[in-house]
Amino acid sequence: MNQLVPADQTSTREIGIAVGAGGASIAPQNLGEVVRFAEVMCRADIALPKHLRGNAGACMAVALQALEWQMSPFAVASKSYAVNGAIAYEAQLIAAVVNTRSGIKGRLRYEFIGEGNDLSCKVTGVLDGQECEYETPPIGAITTKNSPLWKSDPRQQLGYFAARSWARRHCPEVILGVYDRDEAENFGPTNAKDVTPSVMSRLQARQEAPQAREGFDQSFVTRETAALTGEADSTQTEDNSQSSATSTDEGSADASTSSVGDPAADNSDAGNDGVDEGAGDIGAADGQSASSAPDLSDEDRAWLLSVAKQLWAATGVGEQDLVSGVAGDLRNSAPLTTSQAARDKAGSVLKQCKLVCYGEQDAADTLELIAGIVGVETREIV
Repeated sequence: MNQLVPADQTSTREIGIAVGAGGASIAPQNLGEVVRFAEVMCRADIALPKHLRGNAGACMAVALQALEWQMSPFAVASKSYAVNGAIAYEAQLIAAVVNTRSGIKGRLRYEFIGEGNDLSCKVTGVLDGQECEYETPPIGAITTKNSPLWKSDPRQQLGYFAARSWARRHCPEVILGVYDRDEAENFGPTNAKDVTPSVMSRLQARQEAPQAREGFDQSFVTRETAALTGEADSTQTEDNSQSSATSTDEGSADASTSSVGDPAADNSDAGNDGVDEGAGDIGAADGQSASSAPDLSDEDRAWLLSVAKQLWAATGVGEQDLVSGVAGDLRNSAPLTTSQAARDKAGSVLKQCKLVCYGEQDAADTLELIAGIVGVETREIV
């Protein structure tokens, strides 16, 4: 049966002691002895750093690490720190562990190169019969410098840095899970940086990126959006514009034809050419986006929301043909009273859906953009 050890049984007489040529050392024979030693150790008061006093669990962790390194638990404890909720160790201790427990022949050799901010350290050790090297970056490139030795004795601290990095490269098992104070300072969420760009910045970056990529044709998307907005091909628009120069009446007729049966075009001023040169581009005039079109009537808003719902329901990566089919049905079933402004907005919605189909835009970001074009919340579309 597992039982807690009573306080009166935590005696040093129950903990193994090994005596050798180098003197006596603590040598627990089982986990129970380690636990009892940690309970005694945590009551050592001034013989321990503050973060270990009264903390038997932390003392046990330090004692186990010391026994693995065959060092005094109290010596290792005196070189430990509590940093960002973790136990960290002095760089001096880590360098000592590398020299004594890494299996190198002799000791690490240090060579300092350069001066000032260009000072670096090359450390060499013979491991398994081969010379293993590591050279630190210039001291000016090392950002975390919490030890006062970086200012008072930079070569000494750079040597500690080099020894630790040498071990992490050539024998990481020796200091696995062991960090010095400089490394532990970078632990925790306070050092995390939010690098996620905003929705608008991501969309802007994608729209500014070159469109001439494999699998995507901007002119194809423009032609498809023209089918929904009821606008003629840009070539036909230019021909109609040229023919309108010879006759005002003929120009008005061409304008009616270019709007594909939209009666709103019949109300245009006879002196006007009847066709905006930029209308072939997503249904909006030059310098004006679809989202800045005049206010829509209730009927236009209802139709535009229905278009957005049906197009978005068909939208998915690789589903451009399905979206095109839905767009054709919507064009054929559009009420004759639908304004050109509503058609322009519908063309913009179709273009955004096409970009998602071609994998050019993120679906979640595009849904927010479409909701802004239609003037509704995203939940009204999905």
